[in-house]
Amino acid sequence: MLENIFKSGLLLVALLLAPTPLYADDTEIYFSRAGVGNDENEQIANVLFLIDTSGSMEQGSPTKMSQLKTAFTQVIDGLGEGVRVGVGKFNGGYDRNGYGGYVFYPVSDMDSTARGEVKSLVNGLSGTSNTPTMEAYSEMARYMMGLSPSTYAVYGEASENEPKTAVNLKWECGYGGCRWVSDDSYQSPMNINNQCESNHIIVMTDGDPTQDSDYDSVRNIAGGYCNGSYSCQEQLAGWLASESNSQERAVKTWQVAFGVSETSSQVRNMTSVAVAGGTERVRLANDAEQLAAEFNDILNLIAEDSQTITSPGVAVNQNNRLEHLNQLYYAVFKPSKNSVWPGNLKRYRKDGREVVDKNGSSAVDGSTGYFRDSAWSYWTPTEADGPDVTKGGARGRNDQYQDRKIYVGNNSDNGGGEWLTENRVENILQPAQMGIPDNDPVAEFDTKLKVHDALKRLWADPMHSVPLLVNYELGADANDVDGQTNYLFVSTNGGMLHAIDTDDGREKFTFMPDRMLKKAYDFVRSPDLREDNIRDPYGMDGSWVAYRTAKENGDADKVWIFAGMRRGGNAYYGLDVSSIDSPELMWRIQGKDESGANASSGFDRLGQTWSTPTITRVRIDGEVKTVLVFGGGYDAEHHDTAGQRAAKDSVGNAIYMVDAETGDLIWSAGADANAGVAHTTVDSMKWSVPGGIAVVDLKNGRLDGLADHLYFADLGGQVFRVNLDNNNDGAGSLVKGVVRLANFGDSEHRRFYEAPAIGYVRDGLQETLYVAVGSGYRAHPLDEDTEEGFFMFADGTFKNTNQPDVITMSELHNARSSDPSASSKGWYVTFLNSGEKVMASPSIYQNSVMFTTYVPTNADQDDDPCVVRYGEAYAYRANMITGEPESFTNDGEASWDGTKLITSAIPPGVVPVITGGGGGDGDGGGGDDEDGSGVSFNVGLEFIGDDGMNYNLFRKRRWYPMEKNDANAYFPPEQGGTTP
Repeated sequence: MLENIFKSGLLLVALLLAPTPLYADDTEIYFSRAGVGNDENEQIANVLFLIDTSGSMEQGSPTKMSQLKTAFTQVIDGLGEGVRVGVGKFNGGYDRNGYGGYVFYPVSDMDSTARGEVKSLVNGLSGTSNTPTMEAYSEMARYMMGLSPSTYAVYGEASENEPKTAVNLKWECGYGGCRWVSDDSYQSPMNINNQCESNHIIVMTDGDPTQDSDYDSVRNIAGGYCNGSYSCQEQLAGWLASESNSQERAVKTWQVAFGVSETSSQVRNMTSVAVAGGTERVRLANDAEQLAAEFNDILNLIAEDSQTITSPGVAVNQNNRLEHLNQLYYAVFKPSKNSVWPGNLKRYRKDGREVVDKNGSSAVDGSTGYFRDSAWSYWTPTEADGPDVTKGGARGRNDQYQDRKIYVGNNSDNGGGEWLTENRVENILQPAQMGIPDNDPVAEFDTKLKVHDALKRLWADPMHSVPLLVNYELGADANDVDGQTNYLFVSTNGGMLHAIDTDDGREKFTFMPDRMLKKAYDFVRSPDLREDNIRDPYGMDGSWVAYRTAKENGDADKVWIFAGMRRGGNAYYGLDVSSIDSPELMWRIQGKDESGANASSGFDRLGQTWSTPTITRVRIDGEVKTVLVFGGGYDAEHHDTAGQRAAKDSVGNAIYMVDAETGDLIWSAGADANAGVAHTTVDSMKWSVPGGIAVVDLKNGRLDGLADHLYFADLGGQVFRVNLDNNNDGAGSLVKGVVRLANFGDSEHRRFYEAPAIGYVRDGLQETLYVAVGSGYRAHPLDEDTEEGFFMFADGTFKNTNQPDVITMSELHNARSSDPSASSKGWYVTFLNSGEKVMASPSIYQNSVMFTTYVPTNADQDDDPCVVRYGEAYAYRANMITGEPESFTNDGEASWDGTKLITSAIPPGVVPVITGGGGGDGDGGGGDDEDGSGVSFNVGLEFIGDDGMNYNLFRKRRWYPMEKNDANAYFPPEQGGTTP
């Protein structure tokens, strides 16, 4: 088990979060909570080694002392940032060769000079004394606490030059001659103003104490009574580890036993000292290699694991929409102290219930929830890339990036763009068009060509962008992924969309909106985080969706993709990527700019574009149109700051329907009028709609490929339904009504950030749509003030446009405790864990609803404000109608305790992955799943169960079963050869 001097999870940073209320977003889980206003806060560990220099260290061949020197040199050479090191030793040559100990090298920053000096001094040590461990340990404590030195640090070897005199001694000459004089008190290495500093004493010894009976050396410091070397060491360790010591700052004590039997009484006694000192166990070593490993394990301050919080992009065979192949694509990133974080896209595959690498080995470490060190992702040619976000994957194809093709959209709602060639950069663009400031740009990026060159190498974090896979060429066998031509689309906070060939991970092009190009200078220089750890700038932080039409042979004909910017801005983009080498910007939609003007027509209330568009069809005046529907977005001003909700949001409290081909606004709804377009004013739409829109195709008991109902939720805890009439005489009569169905947000200020899921039940002639939605403060996942919940309610009057009585929580039955028959209107569940919240859309499958939650705290969390607070994640499954808990493995055992996930970060939703048992030879990521055809339930890097049955007609955010034609493709029955 890794035991760190201070825990980090993903990242320990110099800038740290202040207590709420604060301004932040879901990045807050990657930072600690110490006050950002204190500029002295810095992650520093003060580490004092107490080295055994007893005569027994000179025994053996090679001697223990020589092995110690080898190990210490290795540790100092490999030392990371943020560790300050000092060294003390046993004192010999004064009192029967055993007289306490002294510090001969003060705790110091380890620059190159200091590293060389401290290694040289340790290499000069020899074994000269007995083993006065307690007495020496007490002197180390005096040094760390800034107390007065004892005579242990004055006489004997402490006043000699080998290896060096004690740090408290100075040579003074006066009328009586010259002599060593001790300082009145030690200069403690602690900076009491630094909340994020940690302090440690590492005691390394090879034997039980001898000549170690000065118990007052401990009693005079820690108080109380002890009578024995180990008894006093344990008392001193407990006093140091508490914050009631003289500095009111904890010092941990680590115990390292060198060449000692694990079953010895010495190890048992040392264990008691370690437990009292807050480090739990003794570290054992028998040679230089093991000793270095134990030292390094203690000093391992920063975990190198990258983090994955997005859903995997599951490879979908486009000619069989309900059967998934077994490729898995993960967008990974690593938080840093700067605003633009490193990212990557990596490919693995599914084998049974495991995520495996290119060698067929398990890719995920169940103890960490991240990729194993030995994991070797596809596209990575020479070595295992493991959890390192900067190695392998699409990012690792570095040979391509000096020729990266960057397509920049122009500043127009009508589309179009230019390739960012070196000639265009040098001769046409102005520095301001690439964001280069007029005054004092950093030298590394002070010219257009320097910024352009850096852009060609940039691979930033795809923090919220779920990879989208699109099939372009089917190949000879629809189930053989190796014979297909597929491309992935994923965008990053470097302001770019990346198009990746799934065969080898090479990039075909990047797309960069002109407004992102204007931030290019900041993207490549990656400025420091702003106060409260705010990232600035953000880039293209949204997920893409695809509209694909097929040729007669099943290959792609048209491919259009659409996305918003999420935190990066308030615009949507439509791209024609039918030719992967010649992308074209079809259109742009944007809200108001910083001046409050220049919004696209009809989009004055468009906020940050968090809502992933849903592609569907409607009929307008007899003409079937492919459209996008999306929420009005996110109002950062009113929801980023923790605390009370505004009475009404300034932006985002709307929904929109646009023509997918042109971007033209067809219809909108919101609390305010929208002149000049078909619009429905709904007074109760007061709060922004950052989630997606769920679409239902259900007209008089049949499916016609046209949307009939839209469902959405808002940040006021409300849920709405839109009824559409496809037998209309124009856009003005497309919408029959918008009704408010439910309100779960009044008392608890619950917010719905994600799209609802819709289930359908028919009982005789009675049809009911079940609406599932979960609440969670996405902008503040660490929030523990709101009692969040998951809600499932019945909409039995979905064909009626009259405003029904609004359903509240009191009208639903509590699925955790009450009889399922207690309410016919539905059920709810609140969570037992403090701060537990739903952070992803639910899924409905086989009359079950499935969802995940994030818990910001756990029982083992560290209360230190400078430690990243690990969370926990859970998955739940329940009967859609009754709310009775169900198992993911159909083993008959289920409860509302949930299934604990291996990740400690925000989990994606539950994705039912349907595998058909077909594939290629496995080397290319095809291969048979060992469990054959069936349904497995995926949550990010793990599969949590399966139903062991063939797929049913399933769709996550769109309830839309389709008929199958002779080409084995699923299409709407009246729409022929297109698939939205």
